[in-house]
Amino acid sequence: MDNLIRNSDFSQGKSGELPEGWIVEASRPSLTPIFKKIVQRGKSALEIKGIGRKDINGSIKSEVNVEGGKTYLFKVRFKISDNLNPHRNLLFQCYGPKNKDGIFEYVKKENSWVEGSAKIAFTGTGTQKAIIRIIFRHSDKGKVIISNLSLVETTPVPERWVRLAVTSGKPLLANIPNIAAKAAQEKTDILLLPEYMNGGKLIVETLSGPSCSLMAMLAKKHNMYIAGGIVRKSETSDHIYNTTILYDRKGNIAGMYDKIHPYSPEVNEEGITPGDKIVVLTTDFGKVGFMVCYDSWFTDVAEMNALKGAELILFPNAGYYRSLLPARAADNNVRIMASSLHNDNGIWDTGGRDVLNPDYDKTSRMQTGIAFKDTKEMKVDNISLLVSSLDLNYSPSPHYNGGTMYSAPGGRRNRAEQLYYLDDDIKKEKQRWWVEE
Repeated sequence: MDNLIRNSDFSQGKSGELPEGWIVEASRPSLTPIFKKIVQRGKSALEIKGIGRKDINGSIKSEVNVEGGKTYLFKVRFKISDNLNPHRNLLFQCYGPKNKDGIFEYVKKENSWVEGSAKIAFTGTGTQKAIIRIIFRHSDKGKVIISNLSLVETTPVPERWVRLAVTSGKPLLANIPNIAAKAAQEKTDILLLPEYMNGGKLIVETLSGPSCSLMAMLAKKHNMYIAGGIVRKSETSDHIYNTTILYDRKGNIAGMYDKIHPYSPEVNEEGITPGDKIVVLTTDFGKVGFMVCYDSWFTDVAEMNALKGAELILFPNAGYYRSLLPARAADNNVRIMASSLHNDNGIWDTGGRDVLNPDYDKTSRMQTGIAFKDTKEMKVDNISLLVSSLDLNYSPSPHYNGGTMYSAPGGRRNRAEQLYYLDDDIKKEKQRWWVEE
């Protein structure tokens, strides 16, 4: 396929000057970075450098012709100085008439090279003008060497459906085979049972105990993933944890997560030890993470799951504040599935929409498209079962605003425009135990 970007390797033009076909953009000339062609070991490249100001922000652009209704692969290859973060300091944008998209994922390659890519679909029909833009920002002394960019026609992003099943109610172990059978009848890929899945009671078990043995057997029998929460006794120490275990389709443990934010009585009255790491697992349908009950009252667990690449968060709980879940999903551009002992179950898409009531929040401005389908509710014994299918390759934002580069952050690393980050200050403030007079 032909590369639509002219002078994409920056070979045309004089060394030390702007490459031919590229135009500098600057809303404030005093903040404009240095853009120039360089030649290293006989190969041309674009060099971008800071000018001694941290509020630097400027770009260069080039126009291309694309066809509406087609999808293009946008790629870049570059090196950065050690003091740069491409998500913070670089934006590679591809803007059409109705979509403002760009690159959000990068991979480290050999000899300090970095490669980024994104599939970009252009809506409409006919030939359209699109803008390729490289923005450099927020670095006073950083340097970037870009060897080439490309925009070539490619295949559209395929759908990637996963069928989820969540429960509401207090199941006994005797109920769970019927729940799993009904979920399997609905062709479920993953069934989530609640926290304290063994009758809603604090029953200390090991990984070879009745709850885990049952989940392993049913996962293998029905060829689906099953997860549930137990109070787990460590095999190697006297510690007990509030643990969610995920079994794969063959009945093997895919992984487990120990609740990081136990509810106060769990620690102070029951002796549960808090967990110490976020776990994100790769399944045959996508990447899943975990959040348990009281974790939902804190922003860090959902955020860290998203940063580690989780597409779906499993949220078993005894009870929860339902209104928090749309924010956890939308803030981080993740899907959440919730099974509860005492509250309703629920499934939310990346825009924070409840699959049972997607139009509840009228302030949502989602792009068009189908993020979920085939939602059903049913009863199994005394347990409510909710099933729905979600497309893991379609991750809409609650405020689209014309494209991923303008939509609400939703976990996108390069949508943080600030110069000042609060993370260290928050950690320091949490360590202060006294009240200022």
